[in-house]
Amino acid sequence: MDYEIKRAQEVKAVREDSNLFIEGYASVFGVVDSYDDVVVKGAFTNTLINDAKRVKFCWQHNLDDVIGKIIEMREDDRGLWFKAKISNTSKGKDVAILVEDDALDEVSFAYRTKKYLMDEETDIRKLLEVELIEISLVTRAANPEAVITSTEKKSEEEKLAEAVETIFSKVENLSDDDLVRLKVKIDNDYTKRILKLI
Repeated sequence: MDYEIKRAQEVKAVREDSNLFIEGYASVFGVVDSYDDVVVKGAFTNTLINDAKRVKFCWQHNLDDVIGKIIEMREDDRGLWFKAKISNTSKGKDVAILVEDDALDEVSFAYRTKKYLMDEETDIRKLLEVELIEISLVTRAANPEAVITSTEKKSEEEKLAEAVETIFSKVENLSDDDLVRLKVKIDNDYTKRILKLI
């Protein structure tokens, strides 16, 4: 392995439809970590501008074990914020269940150091520029506070209520004749599916 690993700060998981989304801070600026490194604001700028699409969302820092996709990343005053979607693959579904069961709640990221300054008195290394390679869900991070802070899952009733609301919003402006034609077009298969949800 020719890159280094850092532990993320706080993240949360939110269920949207059938996908689980992870978001939070992969890095917090100005904090000395357990490796005596401190990431400086702007360290990720070059990656975000030139190489953001290549940053992967992985399992246990294994670049051959991608479990989803980074949807968005940005630096703000606090640190590197990210949002990632866990894919509905066999592995992704297993990972999502572990996250929702609070059995898996820690994240980490890997990078290559491009520019840094070393404080000779404290031996603290200031990371001025890094190449971000991947963000991972991991079973155990070095920082015990690098955890998923909350999960939210929509119930089947909530999903059904949202679906019904969407349908009503789309058909409320139809004329009576259009509604009759629409009703005729619904075949038995769709009718059975709707009845199963009720």
